[in-house]
Amino acid sequence: MQTKAFDEYQDLMRGRRFPEAARYAQAQLSQAGEGAFWLTQKARALTRAGEHEPALQAARRALELEPQNLYAVASAADALQGLRRFDDALTYYEELVPTQRLAFAGRKGVLACLSAAERWARLLERLAEWSLPETESLRWKARALRGLGRYDEGLEACRRWLELEPDHIPALWERTELEIRRDGLETVLSRMKRLAKISSLPQVYAEIYASLCRRAGRSEEAIRAYSRITASGGQARIQKKKAFELAKSGREREALPQLEELLRAEPRDIYLHSCYGAACKRIGEAERGINFYNELLGLHPEEKGIYGRIKTLRKHLEMDR
Repeated sequence: MQTKAFDEYQDLMRGRRFPEAARYAQAQLSQAGEGAFWLTQKARALTRAGEHEPALQAARRALELEPQNLYAVASAADALQGLRRFDDALTYYEELVPTQRLAFAGRKGVLACLSAAERWARLLERLAEWSLPETESLRWKARALRGLGRYDEGLEACRRWLELEPDHIPALWERTELEIRRDGLETVLSRMKRLAKISSLPQVYAEIYASLCRRAGRSEEAIRAYSRITASGGQARIQKKKAFELAKSGREREALPQLEELLRAEPRDIYLHSCYGAACKRIGEAERGINFYNELLGLHPEEKGIYGRIKTLRKHLEMDR
């Protein structure tokens, strides 16, 4: 259904404005009457917004109206996966596997559910049944072998994966996890420290080293590692990790201005908001947080959720007085 209304809905989805997209779909239902198409779009948007239960209700109502609607089946599966009802989600995803239009989504959903449920042997069985692209198959295979404790086989899968996709970030992270299981955190940390110093290697090696420092409880070294990355032109994702580590390690006063800078650029990031609000409360800076959020509202008046952040900090401020 390629209509102006659907184009507007898709624009909202592409802009990650999922609650608005769900309301837009509901408005179409209110205008045109209940139909499987807009119920499915509503379910899809609600799932992306994290509202999995109402998404499931909308998808199931769409299936009542059109039991053979594959897109409604997919929406129900996605909602069930979000609710962590993996066996139920698998039933729906399996319906998609034999189809022509949604076979890829079905296979991906089956593998994701089996992985989340840690049904590793069954995951390997499904991989053997399907002719997936080799790099896609190796990604799931390495994870399943790690889950089964077959670390050498998993590392061999990663070796082949990296042969096909050199320095591929997910493959490097998976290899690191397998090495930690086999060799221990300290051994891998020492090895990654050496690799992080090699300037010709991609930035991800330094990022993995910083992450391992965090895992080992070496907050100061993690912060220094993140600082070196950002000083060399690291992206906002690394700046976030550094700010989170500063806040976590008791250096909230250093973290706050960095979190504020990040929020000005990404006012919808719930993790930034959560970290910022918690840091303000811990060090008695609720008033600073309120002032910052009022400033942020001036920059982004469309972000109505900021009012709730202000209200929460005001309550905390009143309790402290």
